[in-house]
Amino acid sequence: MSNGERRKTERVRTYHPVRIYKQREPKVVETLTKDVSAGGVRCVSPQLFPISSDLGVEMTLFKGEESLSVKGKAVWFRMLPHSDQFDLGISFLELSPQDKRRLSAYLGRFTEPRETSQAV
Repeated sequence: MSNGERRKTERVRTYHPVRIYKQREPKVVETLTKDVSAGGVRCVSPQLFPISSDLGVEMTLFKGEESLSVKGKAVWFRMLPHSDQFDLGISFLELSPQDKRRLSAYLGRFTEPRETSQAV
């Protein structure tokens, strides 16, 4: 991690449908992810969610599969230049064991296999 990078897990740039909502509120924002990691997600949001807002996140990783349903917290946001939208960083707080496995398997598709040295 360089240049002040605070992320604990590597992010994968990927664009997937995502639904975001404040806990105990009916309004849902439907948008796209920009990147995903085992610890959180960055997405575009037309609505500002204040830092520390408890959020529900429903994210579809594979077409035709059930969405991941995650409890998260807004950890940062920034206004997108020349836009009325925001980049929104959400940290995952709770994932079911099944969703954690599904997310891990998805992210594993993007990691390069490590070379192993073998004697010839």
